[in-house]
Amino acid sequence: MVAGLVLGILFGILAPSAGTKLAFIATLFGHAIKMVVMPLILFSVTVGMFRVGVQRGRLGKTVLLSIAFFAAMTLVASMLGLALNMFFRPGLGASMTQTAAMPAHLASGIDWMDFLVDLVPTNIVGALASGNALPVLVFGVLLGCALSAVQERAAPMIAVLESMLAALFKMTEWIISLSPLAIFAALAALLGSKGLAAMTPLLKLLGVAYLGMAILALLLSLIVKLAGQSPIALARRVSEPLILAFTTRSSEITFPVHLKRLTEMGVPKSLASTVLPLSYIFNRDGAVLYTALAVGYLADAYHLTWSVPLLVTIAVLTIITIDGAANVPSGAVVAITVILTAIGLPPEAVVLILGVDAFFDMGRTALNVYASTVATAVAMRVSGETYAEPAPNERLDSLGPLGSDA
Repeated sequence: MVAGLVLGILFGILAPSAGTKLAFIATLFGHAIKMVVMPLILFSVTVGMFRVGVQRGRLGKTVLLSIAFFAAMTLVASMLGLALNMFFRPGLGASMTQTAAMPAHLASGIDWMDFLVDLVPTNIVGALASGNALPVLVFGVLLGCALSAVQERAAPMIAVLESMLAALFKMTEWIISLSPLAIFAALAALLGSKGLAAMTPLLKLLGVAYLGMAILALLLSLIVKLAGQSPIALARRVSEPLILAFTTRSSEITFPVHLKRLTEMGVPKSLASTVLPLSYIFNRDGAVLYTALAVGYLADAYHLTWSVPLLVTIAVLTIITIDGAANVPSGAVVAITVILTAIGLPPEAVVLILGVDAFFDMGRTALNVYASTVATAVAMRVSGETYAEPAPNERLDSLGPLGSDA
């Protein structure tokens, strides 16, 4: 994967016209992963919630505390993004040149009534086909709870779902064997089409964004240490999903690999299959940090006067809109435009940064994945669970235990 990453960067820079022609390889890889991700979310959440129902006292408390952790970390990410903007002020004197056109058919905002209604799917097959993770998640939660209510009769169904999960993990393993080629193609196509020169006008914002991501990653690593684990060992264990997130810029593509790696590490399947899907939707620290920073950048570019109410408004709206835009096409762009409208700026201001959004997206997606890994580690600590011994036929790295950097 690392070799594919390095070679993809070099190929995209040195042979940009050829690099752009490789995009179809990354697209094929993305389609292959997306083929398994929705069934995987449905089955894993259903089985996870069944276990929660069976072990209400322990896992139920863990899920609630995990959600509280999500809320706290997204608030920290939002405040950090605004603090870095106020300290460095990358938007002052920024170029007002449009870097890209607005996406076609972009939603004008988030309809919260529709958001709530859409949480309950009218057709679960339709939700699976369209890739809407939130209604699939809700259906899985309800189905898992219902199965736990008829526990004895549910045993055959749970056995079938667990067999399906094992088969989906095996399919994921086959697909991931091609990931170095996909990573090479994705980076070659990105740099071939955008080029490093595209970043120059927004280099200061890019630097501040990655500084913020590094600070947040260090904070998350400190939390891992407090949870009794080694941050270095943990990061190495999930290096595959982290590299995939950075290169493909898609949490959807990363999810099956991430879930597989966590279970291989010994995280109980009931915990991993419950906490991880929730974290992928409600614990997107990288996206929250970037959105707050981007809105602050655009506010300075338009010379908006800062005040405490304005800062609070942006911080709160960032958290709410990032979660609310989870199922909206171009969700991050929609979130930024909604906040811009709320603070009195033209929504089309987002085109000032849109052209190089892919370079920001790489870091924030990888940070989202690391934040979800940390959330799982915290859930393990809160629940008092211990890392299970992996099955003999499960592939593991030649790494030391999570408690050491060996």
